[in-house]
Amino acid sequence: MEDLSQYLDEFLADARDRIDSLSNAILTLEKIVKEGGSEEEKMELINQIFRDAHTLKGTAATMGFMKLSETAHKMENLFDAIRNGQVELTPELVDLVLEFLDAIEAMVDNIEETGSEGDVDVSDLFARADEFMSSGVTGEKVEKKEETQKEREEKSVKEVEEEREEKPPTGGRIYHIKVYFQKDAPLKGVRAFLILSDLEERGEVLWTNPERKVIEDGNANQDVIEFKVSTEVPKEELEKVIKRHPEVEKVEIFEEGGEGVEQGVEKEYIIRVYFQPDTPLKGPRGFLILQDLEKIGTIIETNPSRQDIENGNLIENKYFEVKLRTQESVERIREILKKHPDVVNFDISSEKEKVEGKKEKEEKKPAAAPQPPKQPKRPQKIETPKVKVSRIIKIDVSHLDKLMNLVGELVITKGRLEQIAERLGDRELLEALSTLSRLLTELQDEIMEMRLTPIAEVFNKFPRMVRELARKMGKEVEFIMEGADIEVDRTILEKLGDALVHLLRNAIDHGIEPPEERVAKGKPRTGKVELIAKRERNHVVIIVRDDGRGIDPEKVKKKAIERGLISPEEAASLSDEEAINLIFLPGFSTADKVTDVSGRGVGMDVVKEVVKSMNGTISVQTEVGKGTTFILKLPISMAIIQALLIRVQNEVYAIPINNILETIEVDPSILKTIGGRHVIVLRGEIIPVIMLHELFGLPIPEVERFPAIIVDYGAQKVAIGVDELLHKRDIVIKNLGKFLSNIRGFAGATILGDGSVVLIIDIGGLLGGGYHG
Repeated sequence: MEDLSQYLDEFLADARDRIDSLSNAILTLEKIVKEGGSEEEKMELINQIFRDAHTLKGTAATMGFMKLSETAHKMENLFDAIRNGQVELTPELVDLVLEFLDAIEAMVDNIEETGSEGDVDVSDLFARADEFMSSGVTGEKVEKKEETQKEREEKSVKEVEEEREEKPPTGGRIYHIKVYFQKDAPLKGVRAFLILSDLEERGEVLWTNPERKVIEDGNANQDVIEFKVSTEVPKEELEKVIKRHPEVEKVEIFEEGGEGVEQGVEKEYIIRVYFQPDTPLKGPRGFLILQDLEKIGTIIETNPSRQDIENGNLIENKYFEVKLRTQESVERIREILKKHPDVVNFDISSEKEKVEGKKEKEEKKPAAAPQPPKQPKRPQKIETPKVKVSRIIKIDVSHLDKLMNLVGELVITKGRLEQIAERLGDRELLEALSTLSRLLTELQDEIMEMRLTPIAEVFNKFPRMVRELARKMGKEVEFIMEGADIEVDRTILEKLGDALVHLLRNAIDHGIEPPEERVAKGKPRTGKVELIAKRERNHVVIIVRDDGRGIDPEKVKKKAIERGLISPEEAASLSDEEAINLIFLPGFSTADKVTDVSGRGVGMDVVKEVVKSMNGTISVQTEVGKGTTFILKLPISMAIIQALLIRVQNEVYAIPINNILETIEVDPSILKTIGGRHVIVLRGEIIPVIMLHELFGLPIPEVERFPAIIVDYGAQKVAIGVDELLHKRDIVIKNLGKFLSNIRGFAGATILGDGSVVLIIDIGGLLGGGYHG
């Protein structure tokens, strides 16, 4: 068997996709069964699960991971029993299937780390699966036309299957099937093995090309695979079964004795094969051709002798002839010859046609003078197929990260050149820089587009987590996901997962009430948890919503006092919104007891820190008894962003553009005072004004006019006053490092074109906790 290690990464990626697909399909099936969905929906999902498990089994076996293959096969058997009505889908059975997936995922992890499945123990899972199938059988579904009802009852499924495999084909039809793969399809050997397995389930495979062992070993890597199958299944269904496999380009199916293929009748052909005179190793090449022809028929004779052909002694040093007896068509012989690259052309003619033609000529011209030797028929040329090259390549993400870093350095250098050009006032240089800037922006956009990943990669992990947590806590939860096709930068995606885990666990643990409590409140027994992603301008908005208890501000204050996070006096002065934001303090928890889910005071503070590290914001909307909504507002990308440079006293700072709603010039006509605080009235809306100097602990200048930035802070707008608005720049975010990471109010730093370091302001951090350092 060939070395398949080159396909390992592809196998691992496919296996993880199958595991996610299986997990989500199983949970969807459970929901449909619970809610009384249609039989058509149920069967469609069962078939999808069965196919995924079957494919996972086959690819694992082809790669040599037999333990993983056996585990997937056992799970496949469970769903075969469900599909046949032998076992009922219950929550307990779903739990068992999910445990099978856990075991398979653990094996995949071990394969990635060590190259083998490891010592994952599946004996208990196998025993429980056998118990389900034996206790849940309501009657055998295996049917055989030649058996009586009594015989079917006496035989086990295994015996019937063994008999089917051992008996020669009786009845049914025989089909000749040609499967054409795409030229650039990967893992053709795996696909061929899986197609063989599918055909075996629907009939008896009588013959294959290449040989069956080659296919079973995963070595069938040609573009066309052939099967001869005896089955009662219609050819339309066979075609549908084969075409569901990816990379299958075309399927041809001919019934034996029908149009398109002559089966059962042997014919003799004279085959002349031509090489270039200077072709090296004619002997071995001729030997391989003879070997391939013998696979489809019997070689009666050759010219020159077989020994001469194998030694490279050809007629005129360029061709040899073969008389072949076979049931195969001329087209099949052509395909075999075409796959040999050194065959420049060939000629195939029927022996019968040659003999009849010769007799006819002799009858017409009995006394004809001897004719000069007939020139050999001009051999047909082999058409050179056009090579199709895949438009998709796989690339390590580290290369994309390095590419993005290099573009970041280019952005910094571009900024420096722009400053030099402005200082020199050189018009030609400014025009060249304008073109450079446009090209650099296009390059940056293309690289950022390459890094975008569907948020489904994170979302798809949650349905199972929500189900398991709800069952563990005795709650009934309907989980709804929307917007999984939204794309974000992979760096954001990596960080987002942990934050969403905390929010969803809190929604189920703290938010959703037990069924009895919900019914007593007049709510549906089943709680609802929603996870929604949507795109807004340069942001992606993630919403986690539940219809549970909501957050009680008074209870939050009480818990914060008990934990020593605030004093009673501070609690009394807090508004409801400020009290609710206490949940983001480190060490805060409203849980009455510590469990493996909550109560340790670790969770929401982690969420806030993660969101902050992504230069995003998080806000809470809640109503006691109605539910809670968390809204995360994140940038699409966090590698290179646009920022507005501002000045406060003698220092320059950067504020990300995606945090800014608008900029205005504040003058006495719109500046008011309410409750001792400055506000502005903008288009009829009252907006509080805070000077950035105040947030930084600097003296506040006494001026009548000043520029301000309107930002969105949670559910309200805030105007932040500064000394001067400078200009907009593309900036590269650099981390502050672990020693400065605890300073509130700053998301990082950037380097301007002149080499100066500028801090990037985190609006949410400043307004939420002031400046500390």
